Amino acid sequence: MKLKIYSLITVSAVTMALSSCKKDFLDKQPISQVTPDVAFADAAAAEKLIQGVYDGMYNDYHIMDFMTNGDATADNCYAGGDNPDNIQIDLFKVVNTNANVTRDYTALYKDIKNANLVTDNVPNIQDPKLDVNDRRKQILAEARILRAYMYFNVVRLFGAAPLVLKIPSTTEEFSPPKASVDAIYTQIITDLEYGAANARIAAPNKGLMTKGVANALLAKVYATKANPDWNKVSTYADAVIGGGYSLVTNYDFLWDQNHKNNSEAIWEMQYDGWGGLHGNWMPSQLFGAGWKKFNTPTNDLVSTFDAEKDVVRKKSSILIDGVGWDDDYWKNPAVYPHVNKYRADDKTDTYLIRLADIKLLKAEALNELSASGWSAAATIVNEVRNRVNLGVTPAADQASMRLAIEKERRLELAFEGHRWFDLLRTNRAVTVMNAQKDGNGNSLNYNISTANLLFPIPQSELDRNPNLR
Repeated sequence: MKLKIYSLITVSAVTMALSSCKKDFLDKQPISQVTPDVAFADAAAAEKLIQGVYDGMYNDYHIMDFMTNGDATADNCYAGGDNPDNIQIDLFKVVNTNANVTRDYTALYKDIKNANLVTDNVPNIQDPKLDVNDRRKQILAEARILRAYMYFNVVRLFGAAPLVLKIPSTTEEFSPPKASVDAIYTQIITDLEYGAANARIAAPNKGLMTKGVANALLAKVYATKANPDWNKVSTYADAVIGGGYSLVTNYDFLWDQNHKNNSEAIWEMQYDGWGGLHGNWMPSQLFGAGWKKFNTPTNDLVSTFDAEKDVVRKKSSILIDGVGWDDDYWKNPAVYPHVNKYRADDKTDTYLIRLADIKLLKAEALNELSASGWSAAATIVNEVRNRVNLGVTPAADQASMRLAIEKERRLELAFEGHRWFDLLRTNRAVTVMNAQKDGNGNSLNYNISTANLLFPIPQSELDRNPNLR
């Protein structure tokens, strides 16, 4: 089948040629040797379909761009390096030909396409093995949780965007219009509710979708959508907190790679190196000699760690090894900082969600639900602080607790891709970024407004799909 030139990423990312490419991401076997009748005939095929969704996530977005978008856009990192696309993101000068933005849009919609292959085909597979122990429902739950997560990233990065829930088959479906932000959130919640009801409680590793992942995402979604529903944030956070997870005793256990799939991990990307199934190239981009690395920690973040006397988390998060460069932000190479959470080269796992994130969301919900909720919130904040040998939070009212939780999330979750989205959902992005200063106290002059808070739809997609204009 020859695809039309104007089809959106729905050609390359939501579908790859309907008649022959349904298995393109599933198997190294040549596509010409696999027919749809064989590919979708039995329970084993269903397992390959869902595995294809997981395998498809090992792309630029989930390997490194999640941190660039979440931390370099925000006040945790400078772009570092010399890549003009990263620098555009750092300086809020993104244009719709930015290569990073284009590849992220493409990657997310490819992941959505892979999930849609599952939801389109698994319900129709006639194999009784697929219904043993509700495995069919579990596979569909995993696909829908993953699809919801991809759309959560789409809507937070781009706002209104196409909402594609099946493999396109008509001219109109190949050129979908934008759906509203509200419509996208409605679908995200619908998918996650199905996932929470039908996914497994536990899985062989923390890279697989479970009820805990669905509940954690629901808590984050209800805290992020317009007019947050703090009661639901609290309810879903409680479901996670009571779901068998616990904070690891030593903060650095999260990062030493000797404690993979630990009790705190809710969703953890699984890397076993280039000699295995998936290698992680991100660590090589963050530290080491030879060339200027990406995502350099900011003066503001380093000074915030220091002002809080947060020695434990700073040491785990930031490496100062004497290797550095004279740049616009760090003039002394001897104190040039590098991201330190990802240290084990190509075997470094990364967290997409962990318990401390959800506990702090619970604290935020308690604080927002009543003027006196700050006291109950303080108990949770102090639990997180106690692990890293910090004293109790000084916050003593709702307003001060709001800022205390914001800072606690920043220091606890630095370089994990959350900071920018926290600033967006609390409507603090413009204020915080326009207040940024360099190491000498001079304004960085971002001068942003609400017009700078979303990425543009890539020009290549506007060219393919006139309904996006």
